[in-house]
Amino acid sequence: MDKIFKKLDKKYLKICIYAAITVLITGGIAMLFLLSGPFWSKLWAISAAVFRPMIIGGIICYLFLPIVERLERLFNKKKKHKWARPISVLLTFGIVIAAILLILVLIAVAIYKNVESLNIESIKNLFFKLQADYTAIWNFVAQQLESYDIASDNISHIVTAATGAVTSFFSGLLFGVIFSIYFLLDGNHLSTYWTRAFRLIFGQKAEDNIEIFLKDADKAFSGYIRGQFTDALIVGVLITIILSIVGVPYAIVVGVFAGLGNLIPYLGPVVGYLTLVIVCLPTAAFDKMIIGIIIFAIVMFIDGNIINPKLLSDNVEVHPLLVVAALIGGGALGGIAGMLVAVPCAALIRLQFDRYLQRLSDRRREEEKAEKEKEASDPKD
Repeated sequence: MDKIFKKLDKKYLKICIYAAITVLITGGIAMLFLLSGPFWSKLWAISAAVFRPMIIGGIICYLFLPIVERLERLFNKKKKHKWARPISVLLTFGIVIAAILLILVLIAVAIYKNVESLNIESIKNLFFKLQADYTAIWNFVAQQLESYDIASDNISHIVTAATGAVTSFFSGLLFGVIFSIYFLLDGNHLSTYWTRAFRLIFGQKAEDNIEIFLKDADKAFSGYIRGQFTDALIVGVLITIILSIVGVPYAIVVGVFAGLGNLIPYLGPVVGYLTLVIVCLPTAAFDKMIIGIIIFAIVMFIDGNIINPKLLSDNVEVHPLLVVAALIGGGALGGIAGMLVAVPCAALIRLQFDRYLQRLSDRRREEEKAEKEKEASDPKD
């Protein structure tokens, strides 16, 4: 046995021992994760419940911060006031709430006017007919659900899950608003504290790199937001003016919804068409509806192929072809959510790639300079 041990290469034996220990430790960690699955799932649920409203609050804070800072500068124009920041935050939320209420009022007016023009007697007859044919309608719905492998017994579970999802969304939004208010009020102190902590833990160089990256991200995303809001405003105004000229009822409501829908790529036409149909059908304004659909098709074609790519390329400094490619790729990967962040992410990647190319160029220039200096310092033959 001693002879065999002596013949072994101690260097490779040590490597094998280290590899075996690594495999055992990795296997132990994997087993720990597998056996403690419920613990990690519960930890993930708690983390998601905490971080979801924080992320929502951060997004709201990022969107509202320019308005708050502009109002604060306006209040502090002659003298700095302690109340300037809280009042600016309060006014910003007040403006947003007033805009939402205005949209809801427009919707309510449109619905009221349309309901007023409906034939109530025909609605009653339709209701009684549906009530009489309830069993046939329910059987038809059940057959359609079963064709999609959805048992009618599971509808209650689906409704419960949908209700829970809606409740979770609104609770997350409520706490997100609360977080955003704290971020807006005390954002400078939070930023100073965590910047100092990051610098002490990771060093000055890491902080400088993160600062450059965050500036690039802010440039890309703020430019994208400016471009999208400008595009939504242009589309909303165009739709409102043209539909008003041709006499489509509630043109301003249709224009507002078309503009809001246009904040999400490719969703604007869908929202616009649906709103147009809703305001035209009850009054039987079929000729106006057809004219409106044609106008929508023309405006959305011009916007989707000329205005939107041009605005986004100017604001996020990317070529219109890259904008279109990013929207297609983002939609394929993440649907509507992917399309929302595709263009700013593409702009951010392009900025990082440009910085990488600049570093390569600077490094090559320094190497060429060093070679020239070396050749100049070498004695000539």
